[in-house]
Amino acid sequence: MRVLLSGAFNPAFEALPEYLAAALRSLGHQVTLFDHRSFLLPGRLRARSPLLARWDRARLNRALLALARRVRPDQVIVNQGMTIAPDTIRFLRALGMRCVNWFSDFPAQFEDGLRAAPVYDAFHLGSSWAAARHAETGHALSSWLPFACDPIVHAPAATNRMEMDRPGRIVFVGSHYPERQVLLRHLRGLPVDVRGPGWECAATDPHVAPMLRGGAERPATWRRLYAGAAAVLNIHYGAFGPASASGEMANTRLFEILGCGALQIVDRQPDAMRLFREGEHLLAFSGGEELRARVEEALADPARARAVAQAGRRAVLAAHTYADRARVLLGERVFALHASAPPVARFEAVAGGRA
Repeated sequence: MRVLLSGAFNPAFEALPEYLAAALRSLGHQVTLFDHRSFLLPGRLRARSPLLARWDRARLNRALLALARRVRPDQVIVNQGMTIAPDTIRFLRALGMRCVNWFSDFPAQFEDGLRAAPVYDAFHLGSSWAAARHAETGHALSSWLPFACDPIVHAPAATNRMEMDRPGRIVFVGSHYPERQVLLRHLRGLPVDVRGPGWECAATDPHVAPMLRGGAERPATWRRLYAGAAAVLNIHYGAFGPASASGEMANTRLFEILGCGALQIVDRQPDAMRLFREGEHLLAFSGGEELRARVEEALADPARARAVAQAGRRAVLAAHTYADRARVLLGERVFALHASAPPVARFEAVAGGRA
């Protein structure tokens, strides 16, 4: 099948569009990429001039249409892509191309997504809470499709001698948010390493500052860190806040940590708990004191930590890879949680291969 994949491609940091493209190719499909954020004009200029912003956006839409006419894809997959106008999608569908959107990032552009959903053949959302809001609005073709892992990229990595000489570390890799800083204070005195953008603002926090190890890391680096860790922490954006703040969405890190074969200690984000079993696939917490208790348990019982980590990796590879998600986007399968086997996700084939 010929697939045109429209996403925001960042050469400095691979993410969902790159993983999805690789998965589609691994399934034997011919994939053409389009970057729907490849503006000619800088953002500061577009922000000052609505006229120039409209011109640049219209140019992007013309470029997508020209590419589609040239490659004649059977399917167009858009990842978020609110720069693509509804009329552009209507035109592509009129040419006989099936158009679907994986609206993966909540809450970014949520209202725009509500307006755009009806023009697509299918509209998949990374948050079950967001999908429910779409259903309430009457969008029958909107559904939940969470993130995933790439089994090649998110895989156990060999540790180097530096990690071997420092066993029993607890690792957190992620951007600074105030709620994360507050939670990490409960781990003072424990062997915790924190890396990610923005943590310099915590340098004066006497409880968290000793944990800080550096800024943003590429996947190859944090895979190595995960491999040598006693456990890896995952604290969702908006943890313990209202559902409207986070959409109850399981973040990319949930699947990536499991894919890397590390023990994950995660806040009880509702979607995460719907997808994986606490105590079997990962450990979970609902506050600072419980977070410390889970970390101390992991440090005290490495054998159990390894067993849970291995079960978590088996679970994520069984149903939560980007190849699994690609099959849903292509209309070959539907994503659903079976009532008979909660909360592990299963897939069902769609008769005729189309949703």
